[in-house]
Amino acid sequence: MSKLSDLRGDAVFDENDDTDDAVGIADALALACLRAALPADLRRRMKRGDAVAVVVQAPAADWCDALARAVRKGAMRTVSLARDGSSRRDHDPARGNDGVAADLARGRSVVGVSQDPQRFLPSTLIAVADAQVHVRAPDGKVLRSLLRKCASGRIPDVLPDVSTLGFHEIVACFRPGATAREVVDRLAAVPKRKAVDRMGDGPSLQDLPWVPAGAMRWGQSLAAGVAAHRAGAAWPKDSAALFHGPPGTGKSVFARALAKSCGLNFIATSPSEWFRNTTGLNDVVTAFMRSWDAARAARPALYFIDEIDGLPDRSKLDADRLSWWAPLLDAVLLALSGGPDSERDGLVVCAATNHPDKIDPALLRPGRIGRLIEIGPPDAAGLAAVLRHHLGSALAGVDLVPAASLAPGATPAQAAQWADDALRLAGDAGRTPTLDDLLRVVAPPDYRSPADRRIAAVHEAGHCVAYLDAGLTIASTSIVARGDSGGETRAAGRRPEFPTRADLDAGVTLLLAGRAAEEIVLGAASTGAVVDLAVATRALADGHGAHGLGDTLRHRPDPAASLNFDHALRAAVETDLARLHARALDLIRRRRTDVERIADALLDRRFLTGDDVAALLAPPPIRNGGPKDGAKNAKPGPRIRGPKVRGRNS
Repeated sequence: MSKLSDLRGDAVFDENDDTDDAVGIADALALACLRAALPADLRRRMKRGDAVAVVVQAPAADWCDALARAVRKGAMRTVSLARDGSSRRDHDPARGNDGVAADLARGRSVVGVSQDPQRFLPSTLIAVADAQVHVRAPDGKVLRSLLRKCASGRIPDVLPDVSTLGFHEIVACFRPGATAREVVDRLAAVPKRKAVDRMGDGPSLQDLPWVPAGAMRWGQSLAAGVAAHRAGAAWPKDSAALFHGPPGTGKSVFARALAKSCGLNFIATSPSEWFRNTTGLNDVVTAFMRSWDAARAARPALYFIDEIDGLPDRSKLDADRLSWWAPLLDAVLLALSGGPDSERDGLVVCAATNHPDKIDPALLRPGRIGRLIEIGPPDAAGLAAVLRHHLGSALAGVDLVPAASLAPGATPAQAAQWADDALRLAGDAGRTPTLDDLLRVVAPPDYRSPADRRIAAVHEAGHCVAYLDAGLTIASTSIVARGDSGGETRAAGRRPEFPTRADLDAGVTLLLAGRAAEEIVLGAASTGAVVDLAVATRALADGHGAHGLGDTLRHRPDPAASLNFDHALRAAVETDLARLHARALDLIRRRRTDVERIADALLDRRFLTGDDVAALLAPPPIRNGGPKDGAKNAKPGPRIRGPKVRGRNS
């Protein structure tokens, strides 16, 4: 609360009073918008000094201080307070209630100003308010009045819409000695330079064929709901989602395309942006509120929080760290909850993360960001579509799916880099791009020795046979070296949500089948199964030590870490590993022919689809007059030769 001696003013609520000609444009703007919002009878009561309680809702946080000053200039015996949420301690509805009651009892008016009154103003003021008014950004009438008083020359007939501009942005467009035309031109230019993206030439949803079907259905349904809203329907309820998936899968691209397809303004932000150029936590909270207010002012809009895992999960913080983070976390949670004025209407709220497990559950409850949408790596057709988009007219008419098939699990970001690298290779050579240019970057030359390549092929073939024996379907298998991996096999099939001990044993057998194939086919195991062994060991340790799937029901919080000192657990895991390894060896012995057939095909082609594997293992056709099993007259499976490329040792 300010002292009464600081709050006396000149009663300039009178429409014909010109005392604001001498004040700055900031005060003039706030006074003009406040006059437009206050009913005439309320202005008269405040002008003559009646004790009234008034709640003023500001367009955004950056308006609050200026509107509070305008109140003090416009009314006698008036106390005004501005609360924008930048101070968690002071801007609390439980604080200041005694001051409100005392001032009203002494015959003073009390006016509270906030962009979110229910959240930040004293609860007593909200309860006893004689009036609640909503100040709007200047419309044409108010703007024309400001131009008459604060600019020279003829006022243009058509004035820009300044509803998406911040308070200080409007003020900054008025310069000493400027003409009305110059001010109007500046006001019109600001939105083009702001972070509000009106999605001009970016892709729409239909331009993203690699997006998973579930994400696409949600996006199309949302676009239909927004279109219905424009025709008079209510704002769609299902208008918030968290996009999660590995880095580079296109979560941000999908958000932008969603905004374009819905016809929404796009406001992007992130926790790291809130911390940029700040000196204290209050500045961080203010930065967040500024982005949120910008989104509300730009409605209909899509508000996108990238890398939202920059906000920690409160349950994982100690007391000291929680007390530091609490103001920002509370501000975000309260903002995303909406409010009595339906501030979420007209807003689609989306966020993105690579780590959904790190998100505070309170952010993900219904009413905030209630829907989780996975955006994972696309299939070969999706990758080919990304390549086609980034290659432009290059390689027109060439089927890019075989090239994309060489990189299962790759992301759209990687595909975009491949296209750029292929174009650069051709440009450096002074010629048009070829398929070989693309293949050189999608599947780099394999510099491993023939012996190392065969180990990789046999290992992946062992996994293939084990997957098939378990009733799963092979999606793809590859010996294209990427990073520390010398190959990869992907399978599809329904995994149990609540695995039993039998399911655990089956899964570990799948993991050990690659090493078992090396032992049976090549006579010795290599070091290539280190990841398989690590995963198998942890799975068995968890089964025994955490899930009660062994000889004890005692739960350990981190069974794998206990292996270093828990001799009984270590012995149980080692026994299971030996037993399941023997099972994997028996499987490979029985199906050694299939393993060698798949391995030979991998050495020849480097990549096989699930259909390729199925064709290799299909019973050969029986010729008329031939033996019943068709063994001697069988036609070989199709040989789909890939490019002659080389790779590096894994």
